[in-house]
Amino acid sequence: MDPFEDTLRQLRGAFNTGRTRPAEFRAAQLRGLGRFLEDNKQLLQDALAQDLHKSAFESEVSEIAISQGEVTLALRNLRAWMKDQRVPKNLATQLDSAFIRKEPFGLVLIVAPWNYPLNLTLVPLVGALAAGNCVVLKPSEISTSVEKVLAEVLPRYLDQSCFAVVLGGPQEMAQLLEHKFDYIFFTGSPRVGRIVMTAAAKHLTPVTLELGGPGGRQGHPRPQSSPDAAAQSWPLSQETSGLGPAML
Repeated sequence: MDPFEDTLRQLRGAFNTGRTRPAEFRAAQLRGLGRFLEDNKQLLQDALAQDLHKSAFESEVSEIAISQGEVTLALRNLRAWMKDQRVPKNLATQLDSAFIRKEPFGLVLIVAPWNYPLNLTLVPLVGALAAGNCVVLKPSEISTSVEKVLAEVLPRYLDQSCFAVVLGGPQEMAQLLEHKFDYIFFTGSPRVGRIVMTAAAKHLTPVTLELGGPGGRQGHPRPQSSPDAAAQSWPLSQETSGLGPAML
């Protein structure tokens, strides 16, 4: 039995009604996301500490404040982003109205990594909501405390007919990728990125891949077998951000 089929059918049905298109709806979702960050700051800091040993300061700077800043930016510019963009006419279009109209893709899948489990989940989510899409969010199963907060708390702040969080590991991810999405945003390793892109190609689904990997660092720590150990190995400094390479 497919555990995702009913959820995806509901989300696509909601998008097809046009529910997510009005600016008022998009703004309401963004404000809900902002309230989630404000109301649950301590809960999120505790979860980041449990998963990655991030201090309250690092959690604020590298995760929460960045996400809140994206919400603020999107709310400030939402209506301007939604406006038609006038373009020059040519000989063949002199009698026409020539403009670019931005349309939402539809059903968007966001797959997040373990090392910045809030920032790299919510920043793409802001863009997807601002653009008027329905969203399936797949947090990392490795950052279990943050995953739990995103699955149990975040949906209370958003319209659940247009938004869902799905959980699981590689097996569930493979099942999820069998379905057709209208856009996929993936952050993670090149190895998994190839799997995501191969699955997307079957449906001609456009993809954004933010791929990480070994980065330049000072020092020579022993290889670590878990994110918990890795977090202890790399203190926040000017050279490193503690949890793998940071793409700024």
